[in-house]
Amino acid sequence: MVWSHLIASSLASLVLTPLVMMAWQRLTPPADVSEFDALGSAALRARNKYLDYLFTILMFVGLIRPFAFIRNASSPPDDLALFGLDFGLMVDLPVAVIAGMTLPYGVSRFREFWRFYETKWGISVMAVALVYTPIGLLGIACTAVLLLS
Repeated sequence: MVWSHLIASSLASLVLTPLVMMAWQRLTPPADVSEFDALGSAALRARNKYLDYLFTILMFVGLIRPFAFIRNASSPPDDLALFGLDFGLMVDLPVAVIAGMTLPYGVSRFREFWRFYETKWGISVMAVALVYTPIGLLGIACTAVLLLS
């Protein structure tokens, strides 16, 4: 039963994500100007594309990671917590790694990545933060629930 929920939520993510992204792009376009415009789009891309690839890979790793919490069929973890963990780790894991890789070079380098992210994906970084923050907090809470159960 837990496996079917995990598979169903993963498939729903694959189907719904492109639709949500299209709506999100139309509703919240990126800022027209930023402090990184002097770099130019080619330099911004060159400096951040590998981080974006890593971010995307880590989103999928975060999505798959809840499978580790399935102990056995006779004692499945709480389905709602596992569902929350499924989505939360899609945000928590990549954001933590990107922060760890950019913040040692200063907050400006961290903001530079997010400027690249918003221009690449066509979504305002503020809109990304408004969505990613509660999802990330959900992942942290669900991790605590599962570890304490």
